[in-house]
Amino acid sequence: MVDADLALIEAIGKGDHCAFEKLIERYQNPVLNFITRHLGDRYMAEDLTQEVFLRVYRAAPRFRPKAKVVSWIFKIAYNLSINEIRRRSRLARRAVDMQLATEEVGNETSAECVARYEVEEEIAVALKSLPENQRAALLLKVNEGLSYTEISEALEVSVASVESLLFRARKNLKKLLRETLSGEKER
Repeated sequence: MVDADLALIEAIGKGDHCAFEKLIERYQNPVLNFITRHLGDRYMAEDLTQEVFLRVYRAAPRFRPKAKVVSWIFKIAYNLSINEIRRRSRLARRAVDMQLATEEVGNETSAECVARYEVEEEIAVALKSLPENQRAALLLKVNEGLSYTEISEALEVSVASVESLLFRARKNLKKLLRETLSGEKER
């Protein structure tokens, strides 16, 4: 059975623009979502998503399948995200537009909207405080639905390391959120 993604990459390598469009349609939103959650910056994620596909296009003629195409694409996304984090030297703040959140909710009262926004902010802050490799593994598993094998290929670690990263990420996230919530109750 021929891997459909591999067939697209081979076609892209031969200059098939329709195949490139199909690949973008298939992976643009998952890559954008991953980078957005990894960086916490939607606008930079949009730029980096374009860069991911530009690199895929340029590398397609030389692509030699060592892993699944999806793993390769997310590896590029992960590496670009890491480079951006290093360039910034630290994530200063998350750019969230409260108006956007209000428009998305529709039927919620403003108190419910603010409460939901605050919970989302607490989760985002807790995610940002996780070690980078734990955060990346968790986002790839939970938000992108990648298998342990695909995550291991994207992060260039063993499957056992992925299991360990996910276990520690969940444990640390629970602890951070528990501390945050108990701290808020004491105020």
